Order: sequence, then structure tokens, then C-alpha cells
Amino acid sequence: MAVVLCPVYGTAASIVFVFSGTFGTFGDHLVRDIMLIIVSVISALALTYISLLLFTFLRREAHTTRQAADFEWHLLVPCLNEESVVAETVSAARTSFPTAHVWVIDDASDDRTGTIVRGLQDFDNHVHLITRVSPNARTGKGDALNAAYRQVGQFVGDNPHRRQHTIIGVLDADGYLSDNTLDLLAGPQAFGDEQTGGVQIEVWMKNRNDKRPRPLNGRWKNLVGKVLIRLQDIEFRTANSAMQLLRVKTGTVGMGGNGQFNRLSVLDHLAEVDGEPWGKKLSEDFELGLKILSLGYRTHYTRDAHVSQEALPYFRRLLTQRTRWAQGLLECASLLPRLRRAKVLNVAGLLELHFLMTQAWLSMINLLVIPILTILAIVDGGTWLWQSTSQLLTLFAAIIFLVLPYAMWGPLYRIRAGAKVGWLNSVGLGLLFLGYVYLTYVFYARAIGRMLTGRNAWAKTKRNADDLRQLDTTPLRIIPTAAPLLDRAVVQELAIELEGREEYAHELISTFAVIWPKRLANVQLATAAEDRDATWDAIASIRVAADMLGATRLAGTAAHLAKFVEAGDFEKLREALPTLEQLGADTVEEIRRDVVAAS
Repeated sequence: MAVVLCPVYGTAASIVFVFSGTFGTFGDHLVRDIMLIIVSVISALALTYISLLLFTFLRREAHTTRQAADFEWHLLVPCLNEESVVAETVSAARTSFPTAHVWVIDDASDDRTGTIVRGLQDFDNHVHLITRVSPNARTGKGDALNAAYRQVGQFVGDNPHRRQHTIIGVLDADGYLSDNTLDLLAGPQAFGDEQTGGVQIEVWMKNRNDKRPRPLNGRWKNLVGKVLIRLQDIEFRTANSAMQLLRVKTGTVGMGGNGQFNRLSVLDHLAEVDGEPWGKKLSEDFELGLKILSLGYRTHYTRDAHVSQEALPYFRRLLTQRTRWAQGLLECASLLPRLRRAKVLNVAGLLELHFLMTQAWLSMINLLVIPILTILAIVDGGTWLWQSTSQLLTLFAAIIFLVLPYAMWGPLYRIRAGAKVGWLNSVGLGLLFLGYVYLTYVFYARAIGRMLTGRNAWAKTKRNADDLRQLDTTPLRIIPTAAPLLDRAVVQELAIELEGREEYAHELISTFAVIWPKRLANVQLATAAEDRDATWDAIASIRVAADMLGATRLAGTAAHLAKFVEAGDFEKLREALPTLEQLGADTVEEIRRDVVAAS
């Protein structure tokens, strides 16, 4: 298809830019002629690529699930000062996937990250903590993942069959996996194929419905924050997803930093070749995927499972994050010779990767050439825009070239990604997404500048939840503090109901402690979105579980919060959430003292 589309788009671009006369008469000035040809070629390549993305994205290919129990699952969570999110991430993973092991890598955090994870370990032997200390810590995410790889390798043992059927997943500290993830990854399109070395799943923004993503700011800055979050959700669930689906066809699927899964035996092979699986590039995830391909293994992508993460509502943080990603991608160009020598990719795969790696440079050429051509046309032609209908039509065609390929992702976000937005909103979001896409010119320019000047050190991106800690919130006394945190009589009755086995009751109560951070996060997310049904369900889940275990004070608080939901008073509910959070923490500590200590 590309062989047909590229000449067609090339001809159209030549008519618009070279032969229309809008940007000057071709043949008058050699330098301008060269610039016009360059713009035409770049436009043809870009439109061909975008058309391929569109055709691929509109196809629907379902994936088959199998039993996750066919494999052993280990989830790695690299952490540096993640006290605000790590508990809910571990809790979500252990709640959704009871057989999976979660390995938190504390990379010399200054906060309570390690303490929080050790607290969860009191209740769950599938939660592991890897503590890195200076001078061997904070040397890059790749090094942290390599440390975890060695620990997991020791845990799994040397049995080749077991290592072949052990899958290592990587989650950001704020990442939630969809409940179908492991069953889908066990399917024949993924790790059910013995040749598959790595699989990446789709990425969603979990705070996409947040009504007040910038709690320290006013209405307008929150509006900007909401738009930025939604545009990031569009980016990952449409354009980025389409790129990965196209790479499924070309055999060049890339690994991402969140929601990547790799076969342990393939990581072993990489360790034999390179010393360690993960490298030191800023995009160590993408680097890993390229190295997996170079060994002849297959990488795959699926939209049918997803990982949710925080989107950034602050432009400055987004700029920093994306510049880092762009610089990491540029660094990975050094692996292209290795892939060419390996001779494992077909022509389509090599072309796709080389086009991807040159996008930054092509963008910079456009950024320089198009303004120069426009200025020259104005200087030479005076009122050139209005001289003829043909030139107006040419200008309109040029705008279509620049607008439609990017604005279409807004409606596709509604149609194909299933986002709950109206038609008018989807069109408006598409137009906003156009501006968002053109921000890549800024990202690439900064990334190239940093790379050329030898700067590759980056500060960690601040979590949105860290801002909430700056709010002046006073816990509300919703019910009398005389109510017990944990009613021992209820615990004893529970043991009687469970065949008189007190250890069964202890296990059930310990499970409550593990699930608590995720239950709290469900309430927080639903409240932030002001979703009455979701908030009601999340609070009801806490109330029912607390009642069953005899957590009387927590159950009473949840019942009181339900009244705010019923009244639609989300402002009071937000004010009351610190009380719920503190009571939950106190209840878990009570469980730790009475249940864990006694077992």
C-alpha cells in the first residue's frame, strides 16, 4: 500500500508546494527549489505514514485468551520517592492477579516508599522489596530493572522450562493493569507463541475524567489541565496505538516503560549477549525492545488489555517528560546498525524503524524550511494570498495537508477507542490535538539541543498526588472516636463461620489490608471525576467489607460519606477524604497489631 500511496501523495505535494506558484516560481532560485522539493518529500512521507496508521487502526483484530496459570508472572515496579502512589499500585496488582508476584525496587528513596511496601509485606508474601542503596542506586531505571531481573532469576531458579514460561512485567509506580491482562498475554498471539519475546499493552490515562486535576489552582488552570490530560489519553489510545498496530505488521513493535512484558528466558539471552538485559539509554524500554528484535524474537502489541497511568496536567512537566522521551528515542538510533547486521527484519520493518528514528530531524527541517518559504513568498508576492482563486485553493489544500491528518484522531478517539465524549467534543478535541501534535517540534528541538551538548541527566517527574499533600485539609470527626477500629467479637464470629479456623479469619482480614489502598484509590478517582455511580459503588465496597470484618469506625465513616454522594455534594466529599484515608490507615495498623502479630 505504501508503494502506491507515496507517489500519489508526492504528486499532490509537488502540485501544492512546487508547481502551484504559491511559494514562488519553480526554477527561479535554486535554494528555494531545493527547499520546496524537501517539503514535498517530507509531506509525502508523513501522509503515507499517517494513512497506513489510519488503515491499520480501523481494522479490528480480536485476541484470544488462555489461562494465565500456564505461566508464572512477576511484576516489577521501579520506585524513586513514590510514597503517594506505590501502595495503591501494589494493591491493585495483587487484587487483580492473586498468583502474581510484585517486586518493588526502591531506588534509594528519600520518602516512605520502602516503609509502605514493608507494611504490605506483613500481609502478603507475594510482595517483595528490593532496596538499592548508594553508591549503587539512582544510576538509571535500566540498572534498577537489571537488579530486579537478577533477584527474580534467583527466585525462579535454573529450570529452563520454568524460565521459558516465566513472564516479567514492568509497571510504573502509578500503573494499573486491566483485569484481563494476564489471560490475554497467555494467548496464542502473545506468549502462547514460543517465539514471542516481548509484548506491550495499550496505555490509558486513569485521571482522564478528573474535574480538578490542579487542586492548588483556579478554574482556568484546571481547564488547561483537563485538556492536557484528555489530549494525552487521545495520544496513547489512538495515534500511539495505531503506530504500534502498524509495527505488528512490520514486525517492529516497541516496548514502553509501562505495561511491557518480557519472557525471562529472552532476558537471559540478552544478558548473555550484552551483560544485562536493560541498557542505559534514557528510553531503556524502547532500547530493550530493539535488542529483543535483534536476537530474532518476535514482539507484539495488543489493544485488548491496557495499563492505566497518570497524565500530566502541567505543561512544564509534560514538556520535560516528552523531551526526555524524545532524547531517549534519538539515542536508540545507535542500535540500527545492530538490527541491520542481524538481518532479522524485512524491508518494511527496517523502513519503519528508520523513518521513526529520523522523524525528529525531518521535523526540524520542516520547522526551518516552511517559515522561510512563507516569508519569501510574502516578500516576493506582496498580496500573493489574494491574487487568484487557484492560489487560495492551493493554500486550502496545504492547510488540509497540515490539519486533517492530525485532527482526525479526535473523532477516532470516540469511534474506535470507545471514549465517552460527544461528537462535537470529539471534533474540538481533534483540533486541539493538532496543536498538541505540533508541540513535538518543541520536544524534538530541545531533545536535539540536549543531545548535541552532551546533557542526559534528568530530574524525576513529580507525581500529581504530591500536590495534594500541600492542601490544607483538616480531618473531619464524622463519627465518635469511641467506636472501635476493629471489633474483636466480630473477628471471633467470623472465625466460627469459617469452620472454626481462626487462621482463615486472619487470612481474610489480612486480604482486606492488602486491598485497602486500591479501594481508597477507587473512591479518590471516582470523586475526582464527580461520577456519582462509581463513587457510590466504591464507598459501598468499603462499607460492606469493613462491616464484615468488624471495622466499625471505618464502616460508619463510609456510611456517612455515602450521604454526601446521595446529595451530590462532591465538595464536602473531597474535604472528608483525608478522614477516610486516615481511618483506613489506622484500621490497617490495628489489623497488623492484633492479627498479624498473633499469627
